[in-house]
Amino acid sequence: MKVLNFGRRQDVGYENEKVQNLTTMNIPTSILISVGSALLTVLAFMCIRTLVIVGGAAVYVGKSKRAAERRVYRRDFAHGQFRSELLAGAVVLLFDAATIVAVRYLGWIQPASFTLQNFLMTFAIAFVWYEIWFYATHRLMHTKPLYFIHAQHHVAKVTHPLTAMSFSLAERTVLNTGALGFVIVASHFLPVALEGYGLYFLFNYVLNVLGHTNVELLPKSFVKSSFGKVFITPTYHAMHHARYAGHYGLFTQVLDHAFKTRWQDYPEVHARAADGRGLTSMSERIETAPEK
Repeated sequence: MKVLNFGRRQDVGYENEKVQNLTTMNIPTSILISVGSALLTVLAFMCIRTLVIVGGAAVYVGKSKRAAERRVYRRDFAHGQFRSELLAGAVVLLFDAATIVAVRYLGWIQPASFTLQNFLMTFAIAFVWYEIWFYATHRLMHTKPLYFIHAQHHVAKVTHPLTAMSFSLAERTVLNTGALGFVIVASHFLPVALEGYGLYFLFNYVLNVLGHTNVELLPKSFVKSSFGKVFITPTYHAMHHARYAGHYGLFTQVLDHAFKTRWQDYPEVHARAADGRGLTSMSERIETAPEK
């Protein structure tokens, strides 16, 4: 019995046979078992990852005295927020697992062999590409005609680690199209190392969870540093949820600067949170000196 291969594609004939079987709906029992087993394996991995990373961050936010002191917005969570985010997150987990298995099973990705060069190049390209994709689609989903796609994520005015998983299926499809669609196309022209792509999205997942903690983890000096002028902080994204606009970037401020969607009082809000003087009103603005 041939089982689902998550390594390198070697048997092109078998891959074509699988696609033909799916197209004609003549699916052998062995393939159904193989796909089901792969789906359960991927889903189990994702559930464990969620428990460790999201669960760990949630415990820190809920139990740590330091986290309580450095909350960006000192406001209560919305009524029913956790239930809504848990349900949305469960659907997202299943959808992501099914999408990954389907893409690999259909043989759409043609990965290159692992080398350090391929690994680093893949990570760098994935980072730059997804930053662009996220900013563009995020900003589009904040337009009135498309906001319904993004509304589930903004159930949270005050963010929580669970918010990092809270998306509608429509929005998750948009995000996955950028993530998996790119690697499918790129793998036909570039030496894409799946290890580099996988590491980027683990990195993406961890930073996304930390970015939704509503706890400022970095010191005031970070924002004034060269690194801090490029990359974002939990305060940066907390302001996006509180104000429903601006700060559309994923992990960098580059496109927000370029398209003038960065809030000018971000450094001041960050400093307040880092000092343990987080904002008490979602609409609060801090006067700033004009940028030179």
